[in-house]
Amino acid sequence: MLPILLAAAVAAASSAPAVTTTVPPAAATPKTLTLDALRAAVSVREPHISPDAKRVVYVRGVGDFKADVERTELVLVDVATGSQRVLTRDRDDVSNPAWSPDGTRIAFLAAPSKDEPPEIYVLSLDGGDAQRITHTKGIAGFAWRPDGRALAYLMREPPPGAKPAAATPAPGATPSPAAKASPSPSPTPKGYVEAFTVTDEHYLTRAPSRPTHLWTIDVDGTNARQITNGTTSEAGRIDWLPDGGAIVVQQQPDAIFAHFTKAQTVVVDVANGSVRPLRAGTVDGGAVLSPDGTRVALSVPRHGSVYLQNDAVVRRLSDGADVASGIGLDRNARWADWLDDKTVLVGGADGVRTYLWRLPVDGGPVDAGLRARVDLGELDFGEDATVARDGTLAFVGRLPDRPGEIYVLRRGSKPIALSDENTWARAYAMGRSDRIDWMSDGMNVNGVLTYPPNYSAGKQYPLVLVIHGGPIATSTRDFSSLAQLLAAHGYLVLQPNYRGSDNGGDAFLQAIVGPVTSGPGRDNLAGVEAVKKLGIVDPARIGVSGWSGGGLQTSWLIGHATFWRAALSGAAVNDWFEQATLADINEEFAAVFLGGVTPWTADGRAKYRAESPITYAANVKTPTLILTDSSDQRVPISQSFAFYRALQGHGVPVTFMELPRTGHNPSDPVGREARLRIWADWFDKWMK
Repeated sequence: MLPILLAAAVAAASSAPAVTTTVPPAAATPKTLTLDALRAAVSVREPHISPDAKRVVYVRGVGDFKADVERTELVLVDVATGSQRVLTRDRDDVSNPAWSPDGTRIAFLAAPSKDEPPEIYVLSLDGGDAQRITHTKGIAGFAWRPDGRALAYLMREPPPGAKPAAATPAPGATPSPAAKASPSPSPTPKGYVEAFTVTDEHYLTRAPSRPTHLWTIDVDGTNARQITNGTTSEAGRIDWLPDGGAIVVQQQPDAIFAHFTKAQTVVVDVANGSVRPLRAGTVDGGAVLSPDGTRVALSVPRHGSVYLQNDAVVRRLSDGADVASGIGLDRNARWADWLDDKTVLVGGADGVRTYLWRLPVDGGPVDAGLRARVDLGELDFGEDATVARDGTLAFVGRLPDRPGEIYVLRRGSKPIALSDENTWARAYAMGRSDRIDWMSDGMNVNGVLTYPPNYSAGKQYPLVLVIHGGPIATSTRDFSSLAQLLAAHGYLVLQPNYRGSDNGGDAFLQAIVGPVTSGPGRDNLAGVEAVKKLGIVDPARIGVSGWSGGGLQTSWLIGHATFWRAALSGAAVNDWFEQATLADINEEFAAVFLGGVTPWTADGRAKYRAESPITYAANVKTPTLILTDSSDQRVPISQSFAFYRALQGHGVPVTFMELPRTGHNPSDPVGREARLRIWADWFDKWMK
């Protein structure tokens, strides 16, 4: 018998769903997509356009499955001719390309040797090898000074007792007095472990966090100089004021990861290291300085928490006063940069696509409609872009049937492709991806429905839900390796954008607060009914899956409906109490989404239990695979162990698998492929 929640969802979805179709061009000789085929996928990212808009440099990444690493290199493209050349060969961890202000050099990060952290290199386009500039044991980011004669960079403090590597001069150079290290304390005796204060660290913490500070260095590698110090920690983008006298950067009160929610924009005086908040007592992020250096575009949380809706805002640098707001856009601002001194570009999700909008600084109207939207045609904006002085945009553009490529967009023109790295995809039949809409609890909900490539009208197919995490995120129609692989295995794939997704405005996003698990659960159940109304689903073969927040939903859904044929719960929040006490985003994250309550009162603890999937483990009948990384600091593996034991104790067919990886998601090629293989094999086992 279906539970009451499912019955309510069915009633909410009583009207026929609306479907908007996007059909990619058919391949000439289409083949079935496989894991081996996906090995050919190329990642293109970090496009950086030259100041004169004539050239673009970007990072190309290719999986080396034998070594289990991604091989990266910089590629330079001539915008007029499309000709390309590789700038870096046989270097590890290449990233962050940045043009010098005069356009004659490119600085970038790369590892000096295997297993070393990245350092800054500078390459002259007149010829010669790239020159290593820093000797720091790790750089978090950098930016050219406007005169091109120095750089600013972020470096984490060395461990206690270690010599500050940033003070190491280039050959023949003498470090400045500010860069000289103070005497190191005596080394810790072998076998002795010193205790440290944990505060808001996660359960895997084995050493205290070390703050990141702002440094400068001359472009020839001399005069490394620390600008900021103390317990505060700088992060994010670095922007120099035009005269080179100050820097705009983000700063949080300490180095604890969870405290990124308390970060704010500050202005740092380069000469004396003094720090001035742009606006005292506020939280904001993603600051970008205007070309004339008088204003800053940044994201500001509408409800006080960066975990919820963030609006694009423009503030005056001199006094922090707001001069323009993107609140009328009513979309979560994920990316922003200046088109010119009068216009800010804002990127974000809307429906099942990702768009780019113009925000006028003069206070003109802006909304999510076509009036303010930049015309990218069929391309979705990849939220990875730079703007040249004349307003030409270099960006990652995405389509439903292939991974992203690099494009340029000149004013008044259409996007032009500069890369064609993923030609391999044309040989494979991809499932079409449609938008599908339904109602749940009186709200409009949507998602992406991907069909098997050999879909035939009149037939019924097994359906698998792939639920996004976040929860503040959006499933879009862009190419998805997992969705396309499952479609190639013969499944319909529904990727629902439940309440809390950032594609439908603040009210829709805010609706997740309180019923953080149960509310989205009703939306997802209603989505299943919406797809079933199309008459294309085999009702005896419906599966559910997701990672992180999608794993949370999966674990909840199998405890509230029994029609599922199989489930895969990945890195799932199964117990909100454990999430609040052990994770690196800990109590604040949980409290925000549970409506401000903490687990330290009887009423609060009851609320946490009510929204935790493990509370309903006795209701589960679905064969379930629990999958997670072994050392996940974001969603502790203890929650997977507890859910596994609970299902096992209730006689549910359950398998628990660990990926021996550190972090919330496997980041290496073999680990990512293993997750895809496990995902597809599990549903093939139970649904074929």
